Amino acid sequence: MLLYIFVLFDTEKRAGRRSIFFRAAKQNQVTLKNRMEGDLHTLKGLAVSLGAMDPVGKEEINRIITDINEENKFMKIGFADNADWMGSNPDDDYYSVPVRNREDQPLGLLYATNPDDILRNMIDETVLSGVLVTEILDQNGMVVAGNAGTKDQEKVREVISKGSQLPFPMDSQGNRQQMAVLIPLEINNWYVLSVFPQSGKRDRHIETGIGALILLSSGLFLYFFCRQYKSINENQEALLELANRDSLTGCRNFPAFKKEAERVIREENILSYAVWYCDIKKFKFINDILGYEEGDRILSSIADLFRDYGEEEALFCRVSADNFAGLHKYETREEMRSWFHNLVEFFQSRELPSYKTITIELCMGVYCMEENDRDLSIERIVNRANIAQKHVKSQPGNQFGFYNKEIRNKVVYESELESEIDRAIRNREFKPFIQPKISIQKGNRIAGGEVLVRWENPRKGTIPPGLFIPLMERDGKIVKLDRYMFEVACQWLNSYLKTGREPVNLAVNVSKIGMLRDDFVDFYGRVKEKYQIPDGLLELEFTETVMLNDDAVFSSLVSRLHKKGFVCSLDDFGSGYSSLNLLKNLPIDVLKLDIMFFRKSTDIKRERIVISNIINMAKELQIRTIAEGVEYVETVDFLTSAGCDVIQGYVFAKPMPIEAFDEMLLKKKGEALIPEDIRV
Repeated sequence: MLLYIFVLFDTEKRAGRRSIFFRAAKQNQVTLKNRMEGDLHTLKGLAVSLGAMDPVGKEEINRIITDINEENKFMKIGFADNADWMGSNPDDDYYSVPVRNREDQPLGLLYATNPDDILRNMIDETVLSGVLVTEILDQNGMVVAGNAGTKDQEKVREVISKGSQLPFPMDSQGNRQQMAVLIPLEINNWYVLSVFPQSGKRDRHIETGIGALILLSSGLFLYFFCRQYKSINENQEALLELANRDSLTGCRNFPAFKKEAERVIREENILSYAVWYCDIKKFKFINDILGYEEGDRILSSIADLFRDYGEEEALFCRVSADNFAGLHKYETREEMRSWFHNLVEFFQSRELPSYKTITIELCMGVYCMEENDRDLSIERIVNRANIAQKHVKSQPGNQFGFYNKEIRNKVVYESELESEIDRAIRNREFKPFIQPKISIQKGNRIAGGEVLVRWENPRKGTIPPGLFIPLMERDGKIVKLDRYMFEVACQWLNSYLKTGREPVNLAVNVSKIGMLRDDFVDFYGRVKEKYQIPDGLLELEFTETVMLNDDAVFSSLVSRLHKKGFVCSLDDFGSGYSSLNLLKNLPIDVLKLDIMFFRKSTDIKRERIVISNIINMAKELQIRTIAEGVEYVETVDFLTSAGCDVIQGYVFAKPMPIEAFDEMLLKKKGEALIPEDIRV
C-alpha cells in the first residue's frame, strides 16, 4: 500500500502541482464521504429494525433510541412521529432517515440531533491543521460546515455553475492567494472545498508537504474505514439485540419469542409443552395509584421472577403492557398448577415495597399443546392461553386456569360485550333501575331507593350487572358508568323535587377505581350543585373492599364528602374480614347488612343474636342500619323488633325502572307497604 502511494506521489509530482492539489482534494472528499455514508448506514439499519418491530409506539421507539444514545459516542439520534415528519422532506437533511412499517407506511423520521458537531469533527479529524483548509458547501456556495470562512464566495459560485473540478486560485483572509479545489461530495448536493497555501519561494516544500498530506490522508482513510466498519458491525449487532429484546424488562419481546417457540414446536416433543399467559390484575389501577415509574419497576420484577424461577434458559417474553407469555415444559397438569403457586409464593417473598393500599396479584392461563397444534401459529396458541387467563381473572386472589372450549365460549361472549361498552354508553343503553328502601320503624313507608343499572342491549336483550360490571372494572370503564348513573339520578331527583313532593333519599354505588380518582369529590360535588340537590338526600355507597387497608385515606375522603352534603354508607357489611375494625375507625352514616346474614341457617337463634348485637352496636355509634336482600315476612318482623331502620328487598319490592319508581311514590304517598314472602 505504501509503495503504491509513493509511486502515485511521484507520478503526480511529475504531472505538476495542479494535479497534486486535485489528488489531495479527492482523497479528502473520499474520506469525508465514507465517514458520512457510515453514519447514514447506521441510521438506516436502525430505521429498518424499528419498522420490523411494528406495531410499536412512539414511547417504545424513544426508549430504544435512549439506550442507543447511551452507547453511541459520535452521533446522537432523535425521532419525530408522523405529525412532524409528513410535513418535511427527508432529502433536505443528510442526517435523517424515514421509518416505515411492514406495509411501507411512514411511522416517523430518525435524525441526528447533533449534525453540526458531527460534520465539524469529521473535518477536524480529516485534515492537517496549517497545511489544508476544508469546508463543506451547499449548492449555492454557502458554508455548511468548516474550519475557516470562505472569503471569495463569488469565485466559488462561478466554479459550481461551470461544474469544473480543476484547481483554481482564490484569495483568502489577508488577501493571500491560495489554490483551491471544489469537488462534489456526492451526498445531498454538497461540495468539498479544499484550500492549499501557495508561495513561489516554497514550492518544493509545499509539494513535499502535500505528498506527506497524501500519505497522511491515506492513513486516515484506512483508519476511519476500519473504525467505521467495526462500528457498523457493532451497531448492527446492537440493533439486532434491541430488535429482539423488550427495552423495559430486558427479556425477549413477542417477535423473538415467536421465532424461538416455533423452533421448539417444530423440533421437540410438543406434547410435553404448555403455553402460559400471565398478567398483573388491575395493573392500570396500580399505575394510577403508585405512578408509572413504580409500575415499570414492578414489570421488571415480574420479568426477573420468570427468569429466575423458570427452567434453565426459560423461554418467555413480555407481550405488551403487563402481559407476559412463555413456553413451559411439564409432565402433569398438577405440576403446572404447583409451579404457578410456587411462583406466586416466590414473588410475594421477594423484597418488594410494602404496599399499604394495594395487593399485587397474578393471573395465569395455560394451554396444553397437542400433536395437531404443530400447524397452528404461535399467535393462535398464545391466544388460547390468554382466553384461559381472562376466564379466571375476575375471580379474587391469584388465579390459575386451563383452556377448554367452555371457557372459550364464555370469553368470546365477554369479549363481545367489552367491544360494545363504549357504544352502549354513548347510546344510553345503560338504564337506571331503583329498588325502594322501606322505613320499617316509621310504618313501612318508602324512605328512598338504591339506584341500580341494567344494560338494555339491542341484540342480546337485558344484560344483568353481574356480567358487565366485572368487565368494566377490569378495564377502568366503570368510572364512566358510575358518573353517568350518578348524573342520571341527580337529573331525576331534581325533576321530582320541583313537583313539590316529599323529599326522598337516593343511594348510588361508587367503585374503588372511581373513589381514588383525584377529582372524585370535586366531580360529585359539582354535579350535586348543578342539579341543586339539598344536603342529605344523596347517599354514596362504598363496598367493604373499597376501604383498602388505609383507614386514614377513606376517613379523609368521607369528611370531605360530608362537607359537601353527602351521606356515606358502608355496603355489604360482613362480607370481608375486617368489618368490625372498619366500623370502629370510619365516620360512616349508614351500615348496610349483607344478604348473607339473612339466608336460612340451621341455628336461627344464634344468627339473630349476631344480627341484633350488630344493629345495637351501630345505634350506639349513631349509625343508621339498612338490611338488604330481605325476602321473608318473618325476617321483617325480627328486624323491626331488633331496631333496624330500613329494609331493602324482594319482600317489599324488586328493582324497577326509574319511571315505575316515580309512579310508585305517587300512588303510595304516605301509605304503608305490606310485606309479602317471595314466590318461588
